[in-house]
Amino acid sequence: MKNFSIILSTVAIILAAVAIVSTCKCKAPVAETAATTGGVTAEQIAEVFKQNPKLIVEAQEAYERIQREEAQKEALARLQAHADEVNSEEDLPFVGPKDAKITVVEFFDFSCGFCKRLAPAMEKIIADNPDVKIVFKPVAFVSPMSPYQAKAGLAAHKQGKFLDFYKKVMDYKSGPMTEETVDGIAQATGLDMEQFKKDVASEDVKKALDKVSNLTRAIQVNGVPMVFVNLKHVSTMTPEPIQDAINAAK
Repeated sequence: MKNFSIILSTVAIILAAVAIVSTCKCKAPVAETAATTGGVTAEQIAEVFKQNPKLIVEAQEAYERIQREEAQKEALARLQAHADEVNSEEDLPFVGPKDAKITVVEFFDFSCGFCKRLAPAMEKIIADNPDVKIVFKPVAFVSPMSPYQAKAGLAAHKQGKFLDFYKKVMDYKSGPMTEETVDGIAQATGLDMEQFKKDVASEDVKKALDKVSNLTRAIQVNGVPMVFVNLKHVSTMTPEPIQDAINAAK
């Protein structure tokens, strides 16, 4: 906020100075100090703002536009620097060919309401694109239950039943989610529960989840769901924009 104020003030003063020079070029100097130093006085700036209030708005809009463009460039640079990690399916749930030309990646949290809303769209994308690799990267920062659910999802993946588990968790609407609830869903999915519990507590699952967590920090995934199609960010709650991005990448 401090940087914004400083930059905005600087831009506004520059615009004001330009306006003063252009509008007062044929007039006598207003103040001797301003004339001799080539500067502008506070009174002159205030008068320009009074006469041209749009200057402030235009300066702010210009600054915000520049900030957005810089943020987009930085985000793209971070993604490109970690491209292999973003598209990697190693130790993580995925469907489709490993060597697919197009990779869709979803960072999601089982406790995230928006991720639940997006789940049917992801299921449709899977059904409609057998030649596309879709990778699920679970994060665990939305609720206290997020870490257990993420580990449970990875444990289900180890038994080849992640998608069944994913659908059941995302469709669950029968009350608060607890470890017992998650275990019940795992059992209903047909998992070997003894192996499931071992995997949930295993170092392999912890390392896989830590790797995703480290990646989210590196590329600054601060909210979910976040979907990428060949590193292009797609913001949506429906399948159409994701499908459009897939079609454009073909």
